[in-house]
Amino acid sequence: MAKQGAGSTRRSVEHKTLAGFALAGAVLLMVIGAAWLAAATFVGTARHVRASMEIVTAYERFRSAAAEVAANQYGWLGSQEPQFLIERNAALSAARQQVDLLRVRIPQGEVERQRNVEVLSAALEQTVLAPALEASATPQSQGSPVWTQLQGQTVELRRVVDGAMAPERALYRLQLIKARTAIRWLYATVAIAAVVMLLALAWLLLRIRLDLRERGTVEQNLQQANRLLESLLESIPAMVFAKDAHDLRFVRVNRTGEQLLGLNREELIGKNDYDFFPADQADHFIAKDRETLASGSIVVIPEEKIDTRDHGRRTLHTFKVPVRGDDGQPMLLLGISLDITEQKEAERRIVALNEELTRQAQLLQSSNEELESFCYSVSHDLRAPLRAINGYARLLEQDYGPRFDTEGARYLRTICNACDRMAQLIDDLLEFSRIGRQTLELEPVDMEAMVGKVINDAVGGRNEPPPVIETSALPPVRGDRNMLQLVWLNLIDNAVKYTTGVNAPRISIEAEPGANEIVYSVTDNGIGFDMQYADKLFGVFQRLHSDSRFPGTGVGLAIAQRIVARHGGRIWASSEPGRGSRFSFAMPTDQRLTQGEPLAAAG
Repeated sequence: MAKQGAGSTRRSVEHKTLAGFALAGAVLLMVIGAAWLAAATFVGTARHVRASMEIVTAYERFRSAAAEVAANQYGWLGSQEPQFLIERNAALSAARQQVDLLRVRIPQGEVERQRNVEVLSAALEQTVLAPALEASATPQSQGSPVWTQLQGQTVELRRVVDGAMAPERALYRLQLIKARTAIRWLYATVAIAAVVMLLALAWLLLRIRLDLRERGTVEQNLQQANRLLESLLESIPAMVFAKDAHDLRFVRVNRTGEQLLGLNREELIGKNDYDFFPADQADHFIAKDRETLASGSIVVIPEEKIDTRDHGRRTLHTFKVPVRGDDGQPMLLLGISLDITEQKEAERRIVALNEELTRQAQLLQSSNEELESFCYSVSHDLRAPLRAINGYARLLEQDYGPRFDTEGARYLRTICNACDRMAQLIDDLLEFSRIGRQTLELEPVDMEAMVGKVINDAVGGRNEPPPVIETSALPPVRGDRNMLQLVWLNLIDNAVKYTTGVNAPRISIEAEPGANEIVYSVTDNGIGFDMQYADKLFGVFQRLHSDSRFPGTGVGLAIAQRIVARHGGRIWASSEPGRGSRFSFAMPTDQRLTQGEPLAAAG
């Protein structure tokens, strides 16, 4: 009976031990699988980040090349210098190369993104001067039909580029966030995996010792436990090593460690770090070993360099833990090192790509600022000769008007009218440029008082009966008072102008507060427009109706769009021919007036 009881107890202990080993192995395999999945996710995300970065960079380079095309064509129009055409052709070739690159980089299944590239290509080709014009030897002055047409096409190209880049930038930012999240998840999974491995190995060693103590020396079970432990050690995709706690010489290393270091275990066993690694690295490893033994707990080394025989310098993420003997003193030092060289390199590439994108954006901004400064200077310099032409034309009209026949008087009046229109166009261009340069002076703005003043200015002095204008409550916002007044002036003046001649003209002005923004709207029952041309509304020199019926320069809505964008908002329009239009702009709620602040109305 005693023998049967002893045998039963021995079998029970053996079954428990094997069950414990199996459970530990299952947990280890699950954690290893999670770490592998996290690594695969990170690699895939990094690949998407790089692809998205290449697309955004191609757009940035295209926009820079397109700006050079426009600047050189302006230079050639004004001077007829062949060098401008040579530089234009080089920039045009660079822009076309970026279009070809975008066609390749954007996946074929992305229909909308591919369509954006084709629209971009078409807009670029429209800005290229006609061969007949390039063969002409006659300089074109600013304000000429060719110059004005080129300006409109250039602005339209810039709008198309911005529209195509917006979703690509958003996609790049999303991929970057995913990559960073994947890195954090990978590190967390690796850390958990390493800790679980260390605890499991420590538990297995302790289990073996307890089992041997409880059952005595059972060679067969010891060999079985050793084989299981050996199998677990060799299957772990990380370097696992053990050192003697007294002299810190290697007593065990698994197959992954051999492959990583380029050393077989016969070379390692009985040696210490100074036998294989440079002195500075060996000093670091030994110091961390002693720190682990002294602390009596797990020590984590997030990143350490190691020179290997076959793979050069690698980066490791290491965990170390002491294994105590029966007397409670450290007997072994157990370590797990994961090779994170590829992850660190991918992280470095992401940072480098982000820095390159920032640099390209800065270069593009500088190029745009130079081009805008050039337009500002040219527009400003045109004022003096234009005033001279206008002045002499009016002197001719005053002093010699009676001597002209009907045709001569018509010519003179055409000159005066063209000068007035050119002067207004220059003023609007200078205002458009000033809006982009001027610093925002944010203050609480009383929108109701501002709109009331703008309405009086818009309908005052008109020969036609004014439209009926209805306003609802308009919540105040924080913004630049003078700039916001220009937005209202352009939108309300637009509504008044395009309701001229309409039966019972009516305009309504209202606001709709939301969770994240306030939407202000100006609605009229005027002539309206076809929505297929809506994308041209907010471009410079873009007009949907004839100048003879509705005079204007085509700059007002572009000014309004720039002001709203500088406030962090957005502007849009909806319409139907013959049934009126609705222009809306949204201001972020974080710029709304806080209770108790004084309001600034229109000055």
